[in-house]
Amino acid sequence: MNIYSRFLSRYYFGTVKIFKLPDLGEKIKEATIKKWHVKIGDHVNEFDPIADVSTDKMFTQIPSNYTGKVHKLFHQEDETCLVGGDFLEIEIESDNQQSAQSETHHHFKIHQTIQTNNTTSNHKLATPAVRHLAKQKGIDLSKVQGSGKDGRILKTDLEKDKQSPKEQPSSSTKINNKSESTSTVIKMSDFQKGMQKSMTEANSIPHLYLKEEVDLTELAQMREQLKKEKNITFMTLLIKSFSLALAKYPILNSTYDPTKQFEYTQHLSHNVSVALDSPKGLVVSKYQEYELNRLRTLGEKGQLSFNCLINIGTIGGTYTGPLILAPQVCIVGIGRLITVPRYDAKMNIVPRKIMNLSFGCDHRVIDGATVARFNNVWKTYLENPTSMFIHLK
Repeated sequence: MNIYSRFLSRYYFGTVKIFKLPDLGEKIKEATIKKWHVKIGDHVNEFDPIADVSTDKMFTQIPSNYTGKVHKLFHQEDETCLVGGDFLEIEIESDNQQSAQSETHHHFKIHQTIQTNNTTSNHKLATPAVRHLAKQKGIDLSKVQGSGKDGRILKTDLEKDKQSPKEQPSSSTKINNKSESTSTVIKMSDFQKGMQKSMTEANSIPHLYLKEEVDLTELAQMREQLKKEKNITFMTLLIKSFSLALAKYPILNSTYDPTKQFEYTQHLSHNVSVALDSPKGLVVSKYQEYELNRLRTLGEKGQLSFNCLINIGTIGGTYTGPLILAPQVCIVGIGRLITVPRYDAKMNIVPRKIMNLSFGCDHRVIDGATVARFNNVWKTYLENPTSMFIHLK
């Protein structure tokens, strides 16, 4: 709504109020409008629902704060509005008509003064719209003959003028336009929006990285023996050994809230998550207190997904630089299991099954020495799997 419409609306009808998107809690900064329940011209009462909105954390309905007529919707459906941003305009009754009339008169007076000054300085009669169009096209109005009253320059005069170099696009511009026509703008899904926000937050965390090569030859042989009784996967054994190592270095099993700068929360139970590929993207599911049988059952049900392990090896890749999922303080990327030549104790070249691990830790809570020691313990369990048996429950 331009300033004239707003002043006239207040003079003839009532006061126009701009309704702001209210605080939705949980540190939410913006919301996507999924459905409007009103349109321009509708009458609404206070507390009537006006729109449904969604965020990466919730779906809720927004009620009206006023009683009156809807004047303007600032956003279309599926567009995003910032918390505290303009949401819609509502016209309500007002007793300030005289004030509005005074403001309107004052504005018109100023506008008329500006127009007079412009006319005097340019020596050519033309409306502001024509002057703006001439500026866009690079036309010198002093060289244009006006066909309107008193020589006023009209838009049709500009169209007849041959001085506009911008009307003839260059060959490079044509090529760019053709190239742009083959591109498609795709809106992010709610899942992608959540990923974007999580990863933006994660990128603000000071990361400490450690990468290690682990020999899983013995673990692979043990797994083949276990498979005769139950179909135990490598991931099941990785999670169990990881949990055993956490028992010796519980600081890695913590969460950190930056609003409480000099403290972190250490958890007794081992809630490890595993990030898995899905049609929507990489998703995370949670396991608690890992027993071998329970993990196998969860895996069969497809309930895999929370410290966090990311198994990129099932797709491809060896090392990675994983980003922490706040408020966790540790994440581990698991690479592809490959068979490569290695020297044995007698310096003979033998085939070994190697997997690469990539740690990402919150350096505000965990130091490098602690990560290295934790890695040594976990590596011992993986390379000498029989050492895990005395800790199994």
